[in-house]
Amino acid sequence: MGSILNQTFNIITLNAAIVSVLLCTLGLLISNMRKRKKANRALEELKDRLENMVDERTRELTVSNQQLQEEIVKRERAQEALRRAKEAAESANRAKSYFLANMSHELRTPLNAILGFSKLMEQNPDATDLQRENLGIINRSGEHLLELINDVLEMSKIEAGQIKLNLTQFNFHNSIKGIEEMIRGRAEEKGLVFNVEYKNSPQYIKTDESKFRQVLINLLSNAIKFTESGKIFLRVFEENKDETSEKNLKKLLVEIEDTGIGIPEKERHAIFDSFSKISHDKYGMEGSGLGLSISKKLIELMDGEIYFESKEKYGSMFRFYIQYQQINQNSPPHVIQAKKIISIDKNWKHIKILVAEDKWENRLLLKRVLRRVGLNVIEANNGKESVEQFQMHNPELIFMDIRMPAMSGIDATRKIRKISGGKKVKIIAITAHAFEEFREEILAVGFDDFIRKPYKELDIFENIQKHLGVTFVTNTSVNDQENKSSSDIKLVELKPEKMTLLPENIREKLRKAALDLDVSNFENIIDDIDSSYPDIATSLLELSRQFRYDHVLECLNI
Repeated sequence: MGSILNQTFNIITLNAAIVSVLLCTLGLLISNMRKRKKANRALEELKDRLENMVDERTRELTVSNQQLQEEIVKRERAQEALRRAKEAAESANRAKSYFLANMSHELRTPLNAILGFSKLMEQNPDATDLQRENLGIINRSGEHLLELINDVLEMSKIEAGQIKLNLTQFNFHNSIKGIEEMIRGRAEEKGLVFNVEYKNSPQYIKTDESKFRQVLINLLSNAIKFTESGKIFLRVFEENKDETSEKNLKKLLVEIEDTGIGIPEKERHAIFDSFSKISHDKYGMEGSGLGLSISKKLIELMDGEIYFESKEKYGSMFRFYIQYQQINQNSPPHVIQAKKIISIDKNWKHIKILVAEDKWENRLLLKRVLRRVGLNVIEANNGKESVEQFQMHNPELIFMDIRMPAMSGIDATRKIRKISGGKKVKIIAITAHAFEEFREEILAVGFDDFIRKPYKELDIFENIQKHLGVTFVTNTSVNDQENKSSSDIKLVELKPEKMTLLPENIREKLRKAALDLDVSNFENIIDDIDSSYPDIATSLLELSRQFRYDHVLECLNI
C-alpha cells in the first residue's frame, strides 16, 4: 500500500512538474506572442512611416520633375527666342549693310559727277573769278557731304567689326602738305592762323594713309569749327629715335592745338562717345557727332592712343600717336602729281583705254579726264558691251564700273579674262561701294586694282602709270598751267570754213547737240568723225572740254 502511495505521489509530483513546465512554457509563449505583436505593431508603424516618407519623397520628386520639366521648357523657349533674336539681329545687320551699301552707291554716284565736273570746270582758263569761287563752294559742299556719309559708314563698319588696316608706303610729307592746303583755306576763311610743323617727322612711312588722313582731318576740322579767333597748331614728330620697338615699328606723335571755346568739364567724359556733341548754341548742331568717336577707334586700330587737355574759353589740345613701319628713305614710293600733268608722253599716245560705265555723266567725266591728256578712249554702256568693245579694240587698260545693267562689271571681267588677250589686259574696278574691305573681294575676282567713287584725277593717273608704266608730260609750274590765258587755247584752230568739210548731216547733228547742250551726244559725234576728220575732232573736243558751245555754233554759222 505504501508502495502504491509512493508511486501515486511520484506520478502526481511529475505531473505537477510537467504542468509547471507547461505553464512556464505557455507563459513564455504568451510573452513572446505579446512581444511579437508589439514588434509587429512597431513594424507596421515603421512600415507606415516608411511608406509615408516614400510617398512624401515621391511627391517631392514629382514636383521637382515637374519644375525641372517646366525649367527645361522655359530654357528651350528662351533658347528659341535667343536664336530668333540672333537671326533677327543678323538679318537686321545684313539689311543695314545692304542698305548702307546701296545708299553709298546711290549717293556716291552723283557725288562723283558733281565733284568731278566742278573740278574740271575750275580748270577752264576762261572761267571768271566769280565762277571759280562758286565752283569752289560747290566742291567744298560736296566734299563736306561726302565726309558726313563717310562718317556714318565708317562707324557702321567699326561697330560691325568689319574695318581693317590697308597698309601702304607713301610720302608722309606730301600727305601732310595736302591736308595743310585743304585746312588752310578753311582757316583763312575764318581769319585764323594755321601753323604746321612736321620737319622732325619721317618723309616716307608705311601705315594706313587713308585712316591717318581721316583722323587728322577730323581733329583739325573740329579745331577750326570751335575756334572763332586765334590760331590752330598742327605738330607732327617722331618718337625719340633712341627708343626701340619690335618689328621695326616706330611711334608717330601728333598734336592739334586750338585757341577755341574749349570743352565744358561736365561733357569731357563723353567726348569720344558716338553722336556726342558740345552743347553750345552756335556749334552744337553741326556735323554728325561721330568725328571724335571714329578718330579714337581708328587710332586704336593703328595701335595708338588719343587723349586731350582742355580749358573752357581758352582752347583744347588733342594728342595721339600711331604705330608705323619704317621704310628705306632712299627708295621712296613713286607718286605723280595729277595737277601737273599736261598730256601723255608722245611715246604712249597709242594707248587705248576702255571706259565701262552705265551712268553717262560719270562715263563722260572719266572720258574727259583721259582725253584731256591725249589718251584714246573707247566707251561701253554696260558689262555686255564692254566685252564686245574689248574684242573689237583690244585696249591696254579697262576702267570697269561694278554695278551695271545687262551684265555686271564682275561678270564682264570674268568673261574678258577667258577671251584671247584677256589675261594681260589691266582691269581697274571703279565702284561707289563704300567699304574698303570690298577691295579683297574685287581683286579675287580678277581685277588688277580698285578705285572708289568719288575719285580724283590723281587716282586715275596713278593707276594708269602703275599698271602700264606710262610717262606723262608735266608742267614745271602749276601756276603757269592754272593761269593759262585764253590765247593758249585751241579756239583759233577751228574756223567756220573748216566745218564746211563735214557732211551736212554731221553738221546738223553737231548743231542740235550744241543747242541742246547735250554733252554726251556731242562727244559721241566727235568719236564718229575722229578717224575721217582728226583735226576738226580734236578742236571740237577741246571746245567741248571748255564748254564753249557758243563758239561751235558760231563756226556752224548759227
